[in-house]
Amino acid sequence: MGADGQRASSIAFGVEIKTPPRLFLLFGALTPLLFLGSWWLPCAPLGYWFLRRVFALLPTTASIAATKAREQEALFFLAALSGSLKSGLSLLPALATISQLLTSSLKRDINRIYSLLLLGAEPNQAWAPLYNDPQLAQLSRALASAQLEGRSLLAVVERVSTDCYERTLKRSRERVKSLSVKLALPVGLCFLPSFLIGGIGPIIYSFFTSLQIF
Repeated sequence: MGADGQRASSIAFGVEIKTPPRLFLLFGALTPLLFLGSWWLPCAPLGYWFLRRVFALLPTTASIAATKAREQEALFFLAALSGSLKSGLSLLPALATISQLLTSSLKRDINRIYSLLLLGAEPNQAWAPLYNDPQLAQLSRALASAQLEGRSLLAVVERVSTDCYERTLKRSRERVKSLSVKLALPVGLCFLPSFLIGGIGPIIYSFFTSLQIF
C-alpha cells in the first residue's frame, strides 16, 4: 500500500488543523511569563519547540484530503468492479478500465496489481499492495484466494462490498460521535492563552496588589 494509504489513521470526519504561524507559537511559549516570572524566559525555547511538535503531529490539510479521496474511491472501486464483472468483463480489463477513472493513491496500487497479474504473478503476490488497506484488504485477500481456487470473482466482490459498506457506515458514525473529543485540543490551544491573559491574569494581579505587602 502507498504512503497515502498508510496514513489512513485519519479518516473521514477527521479534525483538520493547519500549522499556526510562528508568531502564534512564540506568543504561546511566552504566556507562562505572566504567572511564573522571568525565570521562565530560559525555558521559552523549550515551550516553543514543544508547541511546534504538537502541531506537527496533528493532521494537515493535504493528508486529510488524500485520505478522504482514497476512502471515497475505494467504495467507488468496489461498485465499479462489481458492475464490470456483472457486465461480462474479465478481471484484467475491468481493472484497466476502472484504474483510468481513479485519481487518488489507489490508482497507483490498482495499476501495480494490474501489471503484476498481466505478467503472470501469483495472485497472493499481485494483490499484496492492498493487504494493508483498511477498506480493501478483505477484498484483495478474498480475490487472491478465489483466483487460486477457481471460484467466482463476482460472488466474492458482491459479498465483500456489502461487508465494506457496513463497516464504513459504522466507522463513520463512531467518528461523528468522537468529533467533540477531537475538537477539544484545537479549541483549548486557541482559547487557553487568551483565557489566561484576560481571565486569570487580572485576578492574580488584583490579588497581589490588594495585599499591600510593600
